[in-house]
Amino acid sequence: MIILISLLVRLLSVAATTAPTLTQFDQQRFHDRLWQTNLRGPRWTGNDNQNTLTSLVSQSMQLAGLDVQILNYTLDRWDPQWWSLSLALKNGTILGLPTTGYWPYSGDSGVAGVTGPVHDAGTFSVSDVTEKAVNSSLNLDNLPPGGSVLFFDNPSPTHNYSLPGYKLLGYVIQIF
Repeated sequence: MIILISLLVRLLSVAATTAPTLTQFDQQRFHDRLWQTNLRGPRWTGNDNQNTLTSLVSQSMQLAGLDVQILNYTLDRWDPQWWSLSLALKNGTILGLPTTGYWPYSGDSGVAGVTGPVHDAGTFSVSDVTEKAVNSSLNLDNLPPGGSVLFFDNPSPTHNYSLPGYKLLGYVIQIF
């Protein structure tokens, strides 16, 4: 999202010589709409959140006096005809886990899927100074040599996790 905002700022500065200048009110409304759009959650390729974002950004750019064209194209990626996440306990019980979506760039795991021991790595953090990943914030000790399914909380500057009922969602990374 930061890259998108940077791109928009560059486009607006280039177009400033030919486009009308936004009032302070319109600038704030433009900023607020982008911020609210970012709060809606993941925008995986082609999902409703991404389409909503594309539409809102397009409208905001038109508001700024820019001509906008949206180009649709197909990405050759994983087709989620069937997917799930389950947990196999040591006693043989298999639990289906609720999921919020899939990641279409995760690669092909085949019909058998991917299995491995689960490891909770804690919370991933970003440096306030450099705004870069702090890899040492994750607990990567005692990972099995054959790989594992790694869970960690990924805090985001666009989500207010202090709000009541708002909980961190973990990402799943496969390490093999």
